[in-house]
Amino acid sequence: MLRFFPFMLLAVVAYGLTVAASGVPLSSEIAGFNLPSATRFSLTVSELLLALSTIVLFFEIMNATSAKSSSILNHGLSMLVFIACFIGFLLVPGFGTGTFLIITLMALVDVVAGYSISILTARRDMTFGGQE
Repeated sequence: MLRFFPFMLLAVVAYGLTVAASGVPLSSEIAGFNLPSATRFSLTVSELLLALSTIVLFFEIMNATSAKSSSILNHGLSMLVFIACFIGFLLVPGFGTGTFLIITLMALVDVVAGYSISILTARRDMTFGGQE
């Protein structure tokens, strides 16, 4: 069941819950501290969402390396997640932000990488009779 699940949906849901349900501004500081360089580091809600989305994208790309037939369904569902993100970016108030645009682009990278990796894997695994 988890092989079919498009994990980028988790990033989109996390964004939606943060913006719509909690009403927390994306620019809110979550944590902050001084670095040895005397620079103040502060982590905002937006940056945390992007960091989590990047981690999710990594796992999606790792999942795309599977040459199983279930990966085709996963790629199709990932395409639906991207389309929903794009429509949400254009039409849903609160989703037309730079943060959500980057999450949408990550969903696009997931789709393109998924199909590309599947094609390359299938091509590598293909054998022709008489060829060594």
